Parts: sequence; C-alpha cells; structure tokens
Amino acid sequence: MQDHFGLIELFETVFGHTITPSIWYWKYVPKWTQRHYCYVGRVEGKVIGYFGAVPLRGYIDGEETAFFQLADFMVHPDYRLKYDYFNLGCTHILGDIKETYSKHLVYGFSGHAAFRYFVRRKLGGFIEKAQTRYKRLADAPRTTQFEFVDWKWTAPEVDASWDRFKSGIRVGLIRDTDYLTWRYASHPVNNYRLVGVRRGGEDVGYVVLGNDQPGERDRAKEVPIVDALLPGDMAADVVQELAGFLENDVMIWLPDHRAAGFSEQTDSGTHGYHFIKDSAVDTDFLREHLYYTMGDVDWW
Repeated sequence: MQDHFGLIELFETVFGHTITPSIWYWKYVPKWTQRHYCYVGRVEGKVIGYFGAVPLRGYIDGEETAFFQLADFMVHPDYRLKYDYFNLGCTHILGDIKETYSKHLVYGFSGHAAFRYFVRRKLGGFIEKAQTRYKRLADAPRTTQFEFVDWKWTAPEVDASWDRFKSGIRVGLIRDTDYLTWRYASHPVNNYRLVGVRRGGEDVGYVVLGNDQPGERDRAKEVPIVDALLPGDMAADVVQELAGFLENDVMIWLPDHRAAGFSEQTDSGTHGYHFIKDSAVDTDFLREHLYYTMGDVDWW
C-alpha cells in the first residue's frame, strides 16, 4: 500500500486508464494466499516499474499445482532504455516463485510487447492466439435440449461440476467454488452472472456471463461467456442454445483443442505465453492440453 499512489500514476501513464488499490489487492492477494508476488521498481524514490504475479490454484494431471499469471508489467517510458527492467523484474519473480514452489507453472495472456520480448530472450514460449468464437441468435434451434438456471456462487452444484469435469482436464485452473467466489463474486468493479446448465433433469456444467449491457459504451454486441465448465462434446450446442435463452448473440473463448463445433471466430489479439524456466510442463504440452477461458485474463 505504501506504493499505491505511484503505481496508479504509472498505470495511467503506461496503459492510459486508471486502477484502484482495492482492485490491486483483490487481484494479487486472493483468499488462498497470505502474501503477494510483486516487485516495485524505484529510482530516487519514484515508482518507475512494476512486475506482478497472480497466485492461482492449478491442476496438472490430477495434481493440484501452484499456478501464477504474470500481469501488469510496466516500465515508465522515460526509463525503458536506461536499464533492462523487464528482464530484472522477470528474474526476481521467477526466482521468488521457484524458492516457494518447486513445482509450478507460470503463464500469461497479453498482446503486450513485453511478452514478445520474453520469447525473444528465450524466457517464454508461445502457446496460441486466443480466438473469440461466436454463436448467433439467428441460428438458435426452435427445440431445445438444455435448461439454464441461475445459481448462487456458493451453490453445491459448482463443486459437483468441477468434480465431474476435472478428469477431462490435463492442465488448467481449478474452477471450483473458491475460485468462482473470488474471481467473479468478489470482483471490486465488474458484475457477473452464474448460470447452471441442465439436460434431462441432470446438471452438466455451468457458464459465467458478463453482466454489462451488450453494445453499450463501446462494449461488444455479443454477451461474453467469461467462464465455462462444459463437456467438450456439448459445448457448441450449449452455447448455441444459450444465444436463444439470452435472446442475444454470444461469444466465448475456448482453446483450439476444445473448439469443435464453432465455425465463426475472430482473432482476439491476445496471445497465450508460457514462462519456460523451471516449469512443471513444456509449452507443447500446454498447447495441446491447457484449458482456458476469457476469465483467465484479468480484464474480463
């Protein structure tokens, strides 16, 4: 907190919009951790750089594993050519994480030039470009097989959905009640809606929807499915029927290896990167098996 005024000023300089201390603390100190993994760069008392890692609970081949997402990498423009701050910050964070967790995965999503820098320096590996995939209201079927029901964030069906789903995941975040209540229910700014999906009277999964009005204030005209736990063979059909339920076009991120049935897509402009040093898995494994959604990126 001693640096928050300088960090806010730096964030506005680098990214062109503002952020609050409550968002910073919410993001970097979720309820399952007791500390932050953040470094602040100062020159003569002035905050000129920042490097942060969001601690997350991950899952690799049936084992809970420490995941970290590097985020908000910032260096003041006046200092970028004076010192190698990007390399310095990354070295500090990766070393800190390794000291705490011998087995871990560090990754991130961004179109920011810093991540391309890490690839050039052989610190990072490119996973894939995230594709925004669409289903249109005009194509919604007249007869439906799925039922959509609003759930509370602490509903027991959330953990039951994760327990059913996790056997089909090789690597990804643990999307249980603890995760959803932190990531969506406790968000300091954004509002979200949790919708359970049923078929034939049985729960098959859930979707998390952005709750803002589509098309307002430069937002996309499609309703964003920010997060989802859906069986792979049902996902496209569920999303198609959801467009009819919401009476609106919808969009979703799913990795390429889980995107069967989505014919319309556009490049989101966001790249997935893996920080390869001391990683529990390699980049090829992530490209083939990583499960991610829009909600894995902190700005959604």
